[in-house]
Amino acid sequence: MIEAQVQGPSTSLTTIFQGQDEISSGLDVFMTGTSKNGVRRGLIAFDFDEKDFPSDAKVECAEIRLHASEQKSAMKLTLHRITTAWKTSGKNVIHGINGGRVWLGDTTWSYTDYPSSVWNSEGGDYSENVAATKVSSDNNIHSYGNTLRMARLVQEWIDIKSNPFNAGFILIGEEDASPGRYVKYSGAENAPTLIPRLIVTYTSPSQGKEHRDYTAYLPEVPVKSMQNTEEAQIGVAAQFFLVFIGGILFGCLVGFAIWFYRNSGNLRKESGDPDREPSVQVMDSEDAPPPPIQQIT
Repeated sequence: MIEAQVQGPSTSLTTIFQGQDEISSGLDVFMTGTSKNGVRRGLIAFDFDEKDFPSDAKVECAEIRLHASEQKSAMKLTLHRITTAWKTSGKNVIHGINGGRVWLGDTTWSYTDYPSSVWNSEGGDYSENVAATKVSSDNNIHSYGNTLRMARLVQEWIDIKSNPFNAGFILIGEEDASPGRYVKYSGAENAPTLIPRLIVTYTSPSQGKEHRDYTAYLPEVPVKSMQNTEEAQIGVAAQFFLVFIGGILFGCLVGFAIWFYRNSGNLRKESGDPDREPSVQVMDSEDAPPPPIQQIT
């Protein structure tokens, strides 16, 4: 097998900030996760095509390696293929967990090319299929890959650059988690040992490496739509509302049943009970009223 690395100036990356189209980030650092100001998502793309590989190259494994410069709390991170082209000016840097003033041609939460082109869905257009998850963390080096889906995707990008085109990946964290859980990764403008890398392992008969059946892939992650986080939150709120209303109605029914039970006797007395024997009042002679006095004329 042959290992090739894609890195350096050919790498594009940025961070998009939920609901904040007035800021963007550059090539020094990108991040993903949550903050008190909202969700952050990292975008990264490696520029390569069929000219960078032999014509008979068969991808066995593809893996992205990133250097974590800062991490707040462990969390699950997933990598998805971006389906819409995007760009960045590369002029901004991240300050803390925020970016700088947006420049023309930057990518933001709403825009793929500020201010002229927009995403189809705010927060980025991407496949629901998880291309990879973080599989290891060794000395702050996070690895994503070694899945069949990712190997096939990179193979397609090598074979036909424009269809499907290579718009890279979006990195998504646990966006329903409490604020303050995020990770920052070193970008392209760092020391060579820290910059993002795409490691592609392939075979090539023309290069003396015959094809083989490679099967040592990690299990595929079930499809989960993370793009519709707001819709999921709305669904949870709707379920809570229905349970709340149901509880109120149930309480009303129980209260009515108790009131009816306690007052059913009075209702029978007032309305008359056809099954009840008529009452007869018996008086003693002492209690009987005296006979009327007859007047003699």
